[in-house]
This record gives sequence, structure tokens and C-alpha cells, in this order.
Amino acid sequence: MSANQVESLLYGGEAPENRGAFQRYLLDVQRGKSLLQLKAVAADLTLEIRRWWSPRSFTRVQTSEGMFDEVVCNVSYHFHKHGRKYGSLRRMTEQATRLFRESRHQARFRQRDGLLQFPDGSLFELDGRIVTFVG
Repeated sequence: MSANQVESLLYGGEAPENRGAFQRYLLDVQRGKSLLQLKAVAADLTLEIRRWWSPRSFTRVQTSEGMFDEVVCNVSYHFHKHGRKYGSLRRMTEQATRLFRESRHQARFRQRDGLLQFPDGSLFELDGRIVTFVG
């Protein structure tokens, strides 16, 4: 997706009985993109942590409470999918950057997108910013 694209998460106060709205909400939770998840990540995402994450492959998300940028969406997705075992964004980021430092020699350069792919499937920009951390 292009960096200029915006995904809208439109919740107009639908009643819980609205099964369609509830199903959309559950899908958003599975993708790490519920409003609650995005707000929690945005609150914990310090400038120090933010600088280690790439916005690549994620779009901004518009919610009823505002816009969340690509980095917040990337971190929210990966924390939900792989990172909860670390207990915090800081600890997950530290583990990812340690993988980059200690295992860079094992990474394979992907010509098609210019990323470094590690044996566990994690992807990094050449400068060490995290695109995907499988952990």
C-alpha cells in the first residue's frame, strides 16, 4: 500500500446487536487495529522506540478519535501478533534490535524490496529499523 493511503475504521456508535459492526470490530482486533489497541500503542510509543520501527507496509488509520500513523499501526499489529509475550513495546523492541545486531550476518538481502530477512522471518530495513519482528 502507498504511504498516502488511509484506512478508515468507522464506528458510528452501532449497537452491539449489529452483528456486522461487531464482526468488523473482531477483525480489527485480530489485526491489532482496534481503537483500544491503537491508543495503547500510541501512548507507549516513545520517540526512542518509534525510531526503531519502519512505517513500511502499513497505512495510517482514521478512527472516530483521530488518525494513527503508519508506525503506530505497524507496532500495534506486531505487538498483538508476536509481541505480547514480551510484556511491553520497549522489551519487544529491545529483543528485535538485539536480533538485528547479533544475527545480521545470517540475514539474507531481498533484492525485490531491499529488506534484510532473518532466519526466523523477521524483516528489517538496511539501517536496522524493524519492518516485521517475529521473535
